[in-house]
Parts: sequence; structure tokens; C-alpha cells
Amino acid sequence: MSPKAETLVSIHAEARRERLLDMEDRLRRYRLASFGILALALAATGGDEVGYWWIPLLALGLAGFAVADRFMRTSPHPALWVAGAWAALPALLLGSVLLTGGAASPALVWFALPAVTLGFRFEPRGMVVGTLYVIAMFLIGAIVPDPHAAWEERQEVIAIAALIVSTVILSGALVESDRAHRRRSTLDPLTGLFNRNALEQRLAELNGQPCDPARGISHAFLLCDLDHFKRVNDEHGHAAGDAVLQDVAYTMRATLRAGDSIYRVGGEEILVILPGAGHEDACEIAERLRIGVRERRPVGVPVSLSIGVAVAEPKTVDTDDLLARADASLYAAKASGRDRIFVDDWEPALAIG
Repeated sequence: MSPKAETLVSIHAEARRERLLDMEDRLRRYRLASFGILALALAATGGDEVGYWWIPLLALGLAGFAVADRFMRTSPHPALWVAGAWAALPALLLGSVLLTGGAASPALVWFALPAVTLGFRFEPRGMVVGTLYVIAMFLIGAIVPDPHAAWEERQEVIAIAALIVSTVILSGALVESDRAHRRRSTLDPLTGLFNRNALEQRLAELNGQPCDPARGISHAFLLCDLDHFKRVNDEHGHAAGDAVLQDVAYTMRATLRAGDSIYRVGGEEILVILPGAGHEDACEIAERLRIGVRERRPVGVPVSLSIGVAVAEPKTVDTDDLLARADASLYAAKASGRDRIFVDDWEPALAIG
């Protein structure tokens, strides 16, 4: 596979990861509200009618999402945590339905709740599998306790099944439209890296976040610049220059950790954001990037990378300060000979290369 194709694959995978994590953050408060409404609705029907067995089941559902929220950010496969927590919800709803009346249960219609979030969490194949799973849980809950009662309530059962499928279709269409818009507005068409629009969104999210390097809560910025890139264009042509940028983007993306993000912010200038990285981690990753690009020799052209490193100060993240210090470090790296790393605020000031 060509470097360009590999780059696009890796960048799209990272985009999906960031979108999933961002969506889970946005859904959290609304999920709590939905669980609360469900509990109130079931309670309002009266304990004598449906009992209160659904209370521990809902509590288990909330606990499952809490566990997923805890581990998905550090996992290389956050979608597995999200899928596990999501899959538990229809199963718990099934338990509630079985305990509260089967086809006559007031909880039956709530199978639409996990259905509505399918499109936001999963790709089309996952949506199909998830829809079949929800429908299966729904039909088991509606039919198995009392098939005769299910037949008597068939109009309502069919209407709820149609609601579930329609919800998936409509939410999926809306999400796909949003994805297409995001792809056009946040990805650099040449390299497949995130662009300035995506960077502005990420900086807005980071700014003001708590920062405590002693507890591993930190962020580092690596501002990278290809040395003498104008010479590449002048001597080999702009087509070769574009190929070099594509290959360098692939090399850098392949070197980074899961969870790191990378942005093309200028012609040959690239910013890397390293969540959770202190000085040592940032320098180690920067050195891997520098060596990887130098040894790659994209399309046979020798190129090198200068990198300025800045790490967030304790208390809160100040993205303006981080960018300014990373820029100053990059200038120092170039002034001291290029093909090196410079860190401006680590005593003693460090230059590697």
C-alpha cells in the first residue's frame, strides 16, 4: 500500500477515535438525564403494578457506562469499551421488560433509547449489527414471557419495532451528513492530517483544563518544521515537494501513540499534541519523529525535521502560552543548526540532534 493510502487510513482511524471520545463526553450528561426520566416513568406506574426490580438493572446500566468512561480514554481500542457498555443497555432493558410485564411492560418502548445512539457511536456495519441486536432483545422481551399476550398487543409491538428501526435510519442519516461535513472541514486534502479548523476546535477543548504533571495530567506541544523545504521544491519540483509532505505525514503519524493528534498548520509546519506527556515523554517522542523522518528519505529526497517542544505548566492548560513557547523552541532549534529538538523551559535547556 502506498504511503498516502496508509496515511489516510491512519488519519481516518484517529478521526473516528477522537469523534467517538468527543461524542461520549457530550452524551454523558444527557445519558444521565435519560436514565433519570426512565426511572421516574417506571416509578410513576406504581410499585404494585411493575415492582422495583428495574432499579438495580438501571443502576447496572449506569455503572457499565461509568466503567467505559473510565477506561476508554487510555485504551488503544475505545470503541470496544463503548460497544460493551452500549450492548449491556438493551440486555438490561430486556431484564426490566421481563420483570415488568413483557408485551404490556411500560419499559418496552425504551428500546428506542439505545437505538437512537447507534449512528453517533458506530460505523454503518456496527449500526446494522446493533439494530439486529436491539430488535432481538426487543422481540425476546415482548414475545417470550407470554406469546398470546404479545399477539393481543401485536399492533403496539409492531409500532415500537418500526419506531426502533426508523430511529436508527434517521439518526444514521443525520450523523453521516455531519461526518461528511467534518471530513471536508477538518482534514488537510494533501496530507490527510487535521487542518487549522480541527486545531482550533482542539485548542478550545484543551484551554483551561487542569494540569498536574506530578499526577500524569499534562499536555505537550511539538511544533515541527521541515528544514530547507523550499530547496526541495526548487530542486525537485512542487510535485516532489507534495510527495515529500505526504510521506513525512505518514511517517509521523505511524510514529505517534494512540491518542496523540497531528495537524498541518502551514506549508511544511506540523503541530503534534501529546496528551498526558511530560518533558521526558515529549522529548522521547520528538526524537523518534526526528530520526524517523531523517531515515525515511521520502521519494529519495533527504529531509530533516526541527522540533520545538513545550509542556503545559501546572494548574491549568494555557494553549496560547504553549503555542508561543513551542514556536520559540522551534526557532531556537533552527538557529542552533536544524535537524534537532529544543525544549525552552526544562532546566537545563535541552537541544537534541
